Amino acid sequence: MRGRPGRLECLLREYVFLNIHRNTDGGTSDEVNGDRYITGQFLNEETRDMDWKPVPFRIPDAMHQNALFIAPFMLDPEVPDRMLAGGLSLWRTDDVKTANTPVSGPSWHQIKPSAGTLISAIAVSPTDSDVIWVGHEDGKLFRTVNGTAPTPAWGRVGATGQKPLRPQRFCTCIAAHSTKPDTAYVTFGGFAPDNLWVTHDGGGSWQDLSAQLPDVPLRSLAFHPRRPDFVYCGTEIGLFASEDAGQNWSPTNEGPTNCSVDQLFWMDETLVCATHGRGMFRIDLSGVPG
Repeated sequence: MRGRPGRLECLLREYVFLNIHRNTDGGTSDEVNGDRYITGQFLNEETRDMDWKPVPFRIPDAMHQNALFIAPFMLDPEVPDRMLAGGLSLWRTDDVKTANTPVSGPSWHQIKPSAGTLISAIAVSPTDSDVIWVGHEDGKLFRTVNGTAPTPAWGRVGATGQKPLRPQRFCTCIAAHSTKPDTAYVTFGGFAPDNLWVTHDGGGSWQDLSAQLPDVPLRSLAFHPRRPDFVYCGTEIGLFASEDAGQNWSPTNEGPTNCSVDQLFWMDETLVCATHGRGMFRIDLSGVPG
């Protein structure tokens, strides 16, 4: 993950259980003694063992492995110094690029308490940093509209209403719409027929968009940077595309092979697909009509 699109000043990656690494020289070195772990772990020069910094320079969930083996984290699209990371709780730092030493570094604060299960997906609205969505391994979904506050107020969405969010299984991805903060797409795991849902009213009501998708786990979803009605969905068996905001889907002929597409991201208008075991693919989609 880059600290800012198009610039290599800050690279972020994860080991396991929310142990996040940072690199500030474009990935040319590992920076073990300086900018490696930013969630609190460091090499104790006296004991030559890995140790943990004091609060607030550590994430307790990372220290106690209260996080998924591959846990979600992301930078705020509008504020590159702000990072969110999910374990049992949601953690935030507003100084992710601050100098890292054995006794200090980025300061982490809990902004969402535990809901009893591990966080599996996070999304921040690209147009409003206060709007944050959080998904859990059991399918629970939460939203706040004051996410930059010291203690945001959270509400569970999709559990009630005339058109609820039905799946109660692993939430794999949340994609916040690029221009509409009340619109979000949510994908789920499991070999089931209802793994893609959308809301246009902040989670009050939901629509199932998976009728034309295969009954397999859906891993990731991305909107075209210039045409958000062009939607791309990474599934267990390859990449699917929609040109009408997800109402209709078709498999792509120019994408990866029939393998799991675990992550989708953009480099300008080039879509990059990271697969499970088959490498990475990219396609230039700058020719999409305006």
